[in-house]
Amino acid sequence: MEKMSLKKGIICILILLCGFPLHPADGQQACRTLNPVQVESRSRHYRQAYLEMADMLDGKIPLSIKRAVFLAEWAYLDGDLDYDAYCYGIDTAVAFLQRFIVANGLERYKTGKNLALTEYFFRPYSGNGHKPFTYDFDDTGGQADFTKQFVTKVMRTHSGQCRSLPMYYKVLAETLGAEAYIAYAPAHVFIRYRNEDKMYPEEWVNVELTTHQITPEFFYREHFEISDKAIENKIYLTPLTDRETVAAQLADLAFGYWNKFKCYDEFTRCCTEKSLEYYPQHPKACIILGKSLDAALVKHLKENGYKEDACTRQIEAQSAALYEKLKALGWEDMSEELHDKLEKGNEEGMKMQEATTQQPADTITLKIIRL
Repeated sequence: MEKMSLKKGIICILILLCGFPLHPADGQQACRTLNPVQVESRSRHYRQAYLEMADMLDGKIPLSIKRAVFLAEWAYLDGDLDYDAYCYGIDTAVAFLQRFIVANGLERYKTGKNLALTEYFFRPYSGNGHKPFTYDFDDTGGQADFTKQFVTKVMRTHSGQCRSLPMYYKVLAETLGAEAYIAYAPAHVFIRYRNEDKMYPEEWVNVELTTHQITPEFFYREHFEISDKAIENKIYLTPLTDRETVAAQLADLAFGYWNKFKCYDEFTRCCTEKSLEYYPQHPKACIILGKSLDAALVKHLKENGYKEDACTRQIEAQSAALYEKLKALGWEDMSEELHDKLEKGNEEGMKMQEATTQQPADTITLKIIRL
């Protein structure tokens, strides 16, 4: 097996945190103690999704990324999503991947399951309907249609954004039993797995599902202008544990809730506080928690006649503490220059995808049996 050549690719970006000015706080409760079981949301589906994911994190029920991903989308769709159909689609894909691994002798590689997954996403096979998975450049941030970011949309259309594509990879990897991890860059998500077969020059293999490439780490550092401090403090480029991945899903649950109801309230605060218990470095959870505390402050001021009191001081102190925590970790708000560069990368990526859709992916050389 030959080692692949690495090349610098243009990464297509989904701006996950766009529109969240930061006024956060440390994950403490504001003014009064919230009992998460008693907190009501504007939807019973959201409350049920929260309780089940919280039970996963607390070890009361088995951890399942597949189930957590479903719950966030199910709640947004008011329960109009069939779990059995969702599982059937995943199981069908995994059954194909298992046959593919055997047919190509990939069991002899420690990373054979990841090699099969990469082929499944990058190239046409009967198991993916001869339709590789591509980046959807239409409404990339889901502003017009939030469901554009859903894994179930990827399963249905074989196109998605830089959150939904790697999340579907992770769901398939969990079901297949492959070791693969979600990792973040600013406003971006990708897959990492250990380079156990020494096919590449780095310790970790970075699967860039938006451009069908194996991407070197230096590209993420340079392209996204990531500081050493942010990497050392595990904000970016760190492979998430499964528990951290479910915790991130709780932040996504809160984000979907805000998008649906245009409201920060006790529900979004409970989601993000629980998320930060298990994934304290997650900027998205910190930002949504900060906005939820802002909303709690406004609500309290309306109720007390807009007077400063112990409660207002407590919320403000929490917001300041969380902001200082993020700064200490090395998180920075995205500059206009970086935002413009990433937007330009989107435009160039669209042209590249149009030009290379039918071209072989830049991956390792394998004798592949076409299933």
